[in-house]
Amino acid sequence: MRSAQSKTGYGMTLSACLWLGLFPLLGGSYDHITYNKWIVMLALTGVTVPCFLFDRFYDCSLDNEPGRKLSLRTVVPVIIASLHILWIIITCLICSGSFKPNIWLQGEAQHYEGLASQLCYFFLFACFFFSRVDLKPVLLSAAVGVIYFFIIVLLQRNGVNPLRLYPGGRSFALNPEFQGTIGNIDMGTGYLLLLAGLFLYALLQYFPKFSSPRSDNSHRLPSTSNLHPSISTLLPLAIAFLISLFLIITMDVQFGIISLGVLFLVTLLRFIPKKYRLPLLILLIIAVLLVVWFWPFYGGGIWELHEILHGRIRLSFGSDRIAVWYYSLLLSGESLLTGGGSGTFASRFNHFLQDHNLTIPKEQDGRPLPNNFDAPHSEYLHQLTNHGLPALILFVALLLLSIFRRRDRCLPLLTPCSAAVLCYAIQGIFSYPVCIVAPMFWILLALSFTEPKESET
Repeated sequence: MRSAQSKTGYGMTLSACLWLGLFPLLGGSYDHITYNKWIVMLALTGVTVPCFLFDRFYDCSLDNEPGRKLSLRTVVPVIIASLHILWIIITCLICSGSFKPNIWLQGEAQHYEGLASQLCYFFLFACFFFSRVDLKPVLLSAAVGVIYFFIIVLLQRNGVNPLRLYPGGRSFALNPEFQGTIGNIDMGTGYLLLLAGLFLYALLQYFPKFSSPRSDNSHRLPSTSNLHPSISTLLPLAIAFLISLFLIITMDVQFGIISLGVLFLVTLLRFIPKKYRLPLLILLIIAVLLVVWFWPFYGGGIWELHEILHGRIRLSFGSDRIAVWYYSLLLSGESLLTGGGSGTFASRFNHFLQDHNLTIPKEQDGRPLPNNFDAPHSEYLHQLTNHGLPALILFVALLLLSIFRRRDRCLPLLTPCSAAVLCYAIQGIFSYPVCIVAPMFWILLALSFTEPKESET
């Protein structure tokens, strides 16, 4: 006779703690932070292997059912993820003749987003998808990590160079676009958005409106964590959430504010009676459009939206993002199905600009802009240009399955991990994947499918 299935996997819980608590803090100087993070990612992926095997052997030694109890319906996400990585491999093999193996396998030195990284992401997704992780210690580890990250940023903003993160001759005063142990504030904001969604909905689990009573068959679902309301849990999560908000706002990356706005809007709608949700949403959209249409001030993202609504779009808008997005779409048209292969965007994009005599604006109304891009500055264009339309469709399907795993009509009923996925999905419109943040996203994406489902509210 089988013994009761163990509630959590100790090995994979430890691995998740390392990924969300320790991984963001490692990497060293900004000089080589992307490469260092890539090496740390490979090392921690190697650590995940014995953690996963330990849980399997531990279950077998207790005669427990290993991993999750699965059905065809529950494995749909991992089937989609498998098709996604299979297509990526195919695109790399098709395009391998045009690039040296180290390019599409390792990725160009700017981001290291080659096939090796894509395989790591899939491996992490699969391991955590088939595991039972206790979310409580993971949340606390992530909270400790973001508090440490906050201390580093505060020291930097006050003229100190902790851990010698700034190389010689650099400082926060000269290079405010680099902060904390993540490096570039775009990547730092992506990391903080993941945690903001995670912490917010972990805290909201204590409210009756957001609690997750289990259904009769909930024992078949993996046990992430029964979060018990205690000061030892609530206080660090609340502090970490407020720190995440403060850093996102003060790093002043516009897509951070946009992503927070979407997260808070979805959360607010949960408190609104169903019959008022759609009218409220329509009124909010109208109000935003009116503000943008009549915006009287010059400069900033709202002014650029104002100009776009009035038909005065410029390629320089969004710090040249409009130009990069437009040219990336043109580039993707040359190989819509297969893209150009993992990690090959930079060289293909620059050659495309030269071949078609295209230029990226160097300034906007006298303000200098970066005009040398090695990424499409969009997660979705990254999938399209590197891996083709099928990869993009499969990736978006995974995001939607996670976010709308539980829903009330069209409103997603988020859990901690799916809230993190929502934040990443919104910021992904404006940012691009890199091994500094992407592994944490793929882990949280996997865990979002293992969280106990909420009852209807």
